[in-house]
Amino acid sequence: MGWFDTEEKDVFDKLDDINYIPVIASLITFAKPKNFINGKAITFFQKNSIFKYNKHLVNPFHTQKLYEELFDSGSLLPNALVFADSGGLQELLLKRLIKSPEEILKWQEKYCDIGFALDKIPFKTDTGFNVGWTFDAVDFKKHAETTRERILRALKVRTKWKSFKYYAIIQGTKYEEYKTWKDIINQPGVDGWCCKSPTNSPANLAETIIFVLENLDKPVHFLGIGQLTKSIILYYAKRYYKHPFSFDSSSYDTGAQFRRYNLPFYFNGMKSVKKDSNGKYDIKNFGKFCFCPACQVMSEIINNPEAERYLGYLVSLHNVAQNISVFEYLNNIYKDGDKLREFVKCYFKENTAHKLLEVFDYIDDANKHGHKEAKKKWKHLFTTHTKTTKQGILF
Repeated sequence: MGWFDTEEKDVFDKLDDINYIPVIASLITFAKPKNFINGKAITFFQKNSIFKYNKHLVNPFHTQKLYEELFDSGSLLPNALVFADSGGLQELLLKRLIKSPEEILKWQEKYCDIGFALDKIPFKTDTGFNVGWTFDAVDFKKHAETTRERILRALKVRTKWKSFKYYAIIQGTKYEEYKTWKDIINQPGVDGWCCKSPTNSPANLAETIIFVLENLDKPVHFLGIGQLTKSIILYYAKRYYKHPFSFDSSSYDTGAQFRRYNLPFYFNGMKSVKKDSNGKYDIKNFGKFCFCPACQVMSEIINNPEAERYLGYLVSLHNVAQNISVFEYLNNIYKDGDKLREFVKCYFKENTAHKLLEVFDYIDDANKHGHKEAKKKWKHLFTTHTKTTKQGILF
């Protein structure tokens, strides 16, 4: 990144049209030499990684110290495209800020290429029977105004000559709320935008994307796009938008968490790797039906005593490789809507494929006739989000 180099290559030149940005997640805990296998790191972001991929997202709230050590050691891949989250969840989870907007921006400038602004998240943690997040409609605009103030504070300490890009996060649960939030926080110096869907529904993500198509004119990053049923929506809509898309996901890390292994011959199929009644793993020949580097290593160590220590992280690394494989294929066909539709028909179960194709139709209709007319026509596709409409009432 050239911390002292005033002739840096512009960060946006590193972006492809669509960019998969895996979150580093738990793999960073295996980035030190004591965890290497035959001199190789069970990661994708280091010079000696078993499998290499030069894009990732780091969170300064969760992994700051470990990432700083990697950066200072010079072990990270050179010329990588590095995104940094804002650590905004710290406030929601801990009820206070650990880092100020200024501190976060200066950290992002030093260690990353693209950083997200520290926003005031318009959600509440619900500790009642239905544990989850509740959208705070009461103080929504107030949270946006606080976010604007934080953006202005951060921009005041920004290093002018650095080719670091600063993205503001657009919050809300539907089109009109996205627009209200964006109008409040928009400032000169914001280089791009972050958006996210309020639910896991592909239709809700499509509405978010339609807001992007109709209202934004800068690169956009989509937060938390975990499943192919969501990322495929981005690929379909991208032909309507001239600036780069990027999206992050940590779903691959279910390997380390639960030993969930994405089957290489069926992307939506998963297998939980576990031991049988004899204490042996129920899969041993990974390297014969998957040719990714992680599976080759799993086959080599599966019968060794140390396999248990490494297996989950190797499964996660395999899952990253599977994601990249599918997304690289989609990069070849997404500009042809018919090919993408054919992919959906062949790849997903009939019911899922039908719903996704309806979402594609919704996007096409919105592009032709506008958001309101399209949503009215396709209203059966949408799910709602729990919110507060006045203090103390949830529904």
